[in-house]
Amino acid sequence: WEIVKLSGSESAGDAYVDLRDVYRSGATAGCQYFSFTPKFGHNQRIKIDNISSHLATCANASIDNALLNALKQVATFSLADDKLSLSDANGAVLFVAHKAADDKDGSLNRKWHIQTMINAGDEQLLKDTAFIDLSDLTKATGSAGCNHFSFDVTANDTYNISIGKAISTRMFCQDAAVNESVFAKVLPLISKYQVIGNRLKLFDKDNTLLMEAEDPLRLAR
Repeated sequence: WEIVKLSGSESAGDAYVDLRDVYRSGATAGCQYFSFTPKFGHNQRIKIDNISSHLATCANASIDNALLNALKQVATFSLADDKLSLSDANGAVLFVAHKAADDKDGSLNRKWHIQTMINAGDEQLLKDTAFIDLSDLTKATGSAGCNHFSFDVTANDTYNISIGKAISTRMFCQDAAVNESVFAKVLPLISKYQVIGNRLKLFDKDNTLLMEAEDPLRLAR
């Protein structure tokens, strides 16, 4: 997100905040880089935790100080179209940001080819061209190599995602049977997602990586 308004500073400078990584996100105002863990809660709550700075010699540290101070106070967020606002516990706006132009291709809504899945045979997944198709979240589909699964998906810009009860066809395919069983068990556990470029990562509520996939069309560009 490109920061266009920053509390405590007349200018936001060349500032952005990146919240795509459920483990380590970051922010900068053009000089120092601050890494942190974003923790999203109910009722649009967010806490910026475990902030650490990567030291650099800056000609003007005032914007960096304003950024760090604002990060420490973040308590809630709001989203409207491509605009993100982060506020403190009293409702005062600390950041206003717009989705960065280079993040437009970071959409979840694509067909992804599964590369790895927890407790699954990855070689068989690749051989069977296993996939999860999130092009239309109301009609999402997937396959671990044989039967086709259909399910509803709910996702938002805070990288929370939930998958409804999956319905599948009932063919028996010996080679894909184990991976299909794992796929069916993994789907309802998915709670968070991360998209960076052509890679999709899906996590459970404890940030355990459940599945990693690629967008082959993006790779071909």
